Amino acid sequence: MHNSLYALIVSAVLALFGNSAFAGQFVVELYAPLEPPSPSLLQAHGVEVENSLAAGSNSYAIFSARDAESLSAFLDVSSIQVAKISEVIFVNTPMLGGGTVSGPTPKPGHNVFVVERPIPGVGFFGLDKKQRISANSVAAMDKLGDIIEWDRSYLTSEGTYCLYRADSSATLREHGALAGAPIGKITRVEQMSFVQE
Repeated sequence: MHNSLYALIVSAVLALFGNSAFAGQFVVELYAPLEPPSPSLLQAHGVEVENSLAAGSNSYAIFSARDAESLSAFLDVSSIQVAKISEVIFVNTPMLGGGTVSGPTPKPGHNVFVVERPIPGVGFFGLDKKQRISANSVAAMDKLGDIIEWDRSYLTSEGTYCLYRADSSATLREHGALAGAPIGKITRVEQMSFVQE
């Protein structure tokens, strides 16, 4: 009951404010793990690091910025080697499909993974379709049990970057099959945070 009520509240808020992410969120694919950025450079460009997901040459970072130009300017002066920048259109979570929020840290035996799903235009799908996608993911997790948790998914114009916690990449592939969701790439990452002053 609590989860259903929460999903209704989230749905109402999303309907009220439209189905877009908070202004200026970006997933940046990196050639190397993100080093702690200079707080003064971040502030000067109006940029914040929301999440850093380190995995050697296949690393990711989630940034918020006033706009794409501000983020690009920051990345240029910071000499951060970027493979790709994707603007986030919507952030999907288990709550939207009636699921529970994952805890603040991974469960014992779980690792953090980024699952890329090539779904053209997914960020622009209507709210009903996004709720169905979320519900399918939650139903698949319910079948698999405690070996998987879904944190959130960043939806772009080209596909999704989904953050999961699971015991293995095989579990994530099984989840994708059960949920009817395509899988492009699975990357095990180390989730890092930078304290910003």
